[in-house]
Amino acid sequence: MLEAYAKDTTSAENLSRAAHQKKTAKKFYLFSTDRHCCSVQAQAGACRHFEKDTALSATFSKTRFPTTILVTTLAAAMLGACATGKSSSEARGPAASINQPERLLAHARNIQAEKGCEKAIPTYRVTASFGEGYEVAQYELGACLLEIAPTSEQAALLTQEGLFWLRRAAWAGNARAQWRLAMVLSGAPSPYTENVDAAPSEAMGWALIYKDNATRELYGLAPVYPKIINHLQATLPPSAKTEATTFANDFAEVKMAIFAPPARNPRAEKAGKLQGQGEGQRRRRR
Repeated sequence: MLEAYAKDTTSAENLSRAAHQKKTAKKFYLFSTDRHCCSVQAQAGACRHFEKDTALSATFSKTRFPTTILVTTLAAAMLGACATGKSSSEARGPAASINQPERLLAHARNIQAEKGCEKAIPTYRVTASFGEGYEVAQYELGACLLEIAPTSEQAALLTQEGLFWLRRAAWAGNARAQWRLAMVLSGAPSPYTENVDAAPSEAMGWALIYKDNATRELYGLAPVYPKIINHLQATLPPSAKTEATTFANDFAEVKMAIFAPPARNPRAEKAGKLQGQGEGQRRRRR
């Protein structure tokens, strides 16, 4: 009888042990499929579960999400993050604004190099209007206008505007503008003199002013072409030469008034930025 009892007890223990191992294996299977277990070695007891409750394990097993749903959710989240990112133009940095004349001048020069004077003139006009300190923009604008004038339907108008900006820069002391005026007003054959009325006395005056301009020597600028000087000396009467000399001796710089941009309003800028972001998001949704 004792032997039978011992056998029964052993059988019951074996059954209990087998049931426990089966339950442990089931828990491992449930959590490993949910990617919560570490490795196959975890079945021996090294696996760390988030929850040891078998009832909770059963709940997890019933509500386990299919892999396709998980992948789709992650993909949608990534696409949403990309959609709200900055555009390529924003990533390059802000565009030149009215409060950044140096960037406007650089922008105008880039346009001229890539697309020519005709496309760069509008930006040059804005920069030249800043006045004192931007005589180089005034000179480059005037030179561009005289360059495109001969082939334009507005030749006379562009020529007058070009001479205006060259004179503005020359009166402010820009050496290159003084040199260009001496060339184009001389009446002698030279580049960009088409449609320009000769004013030899004024040309001689600018040639004399340019000769004594300290920045010419500082930057190593070339003198007025000898053929231009010879032409003026040969064609000007003594009275015109005297007038030119007087003009050069009495010359005093006259600079254009400085343009002061409107003061920045932080609140308005912030509101405008937020409005721009909202419009960009609406465009992306469409």
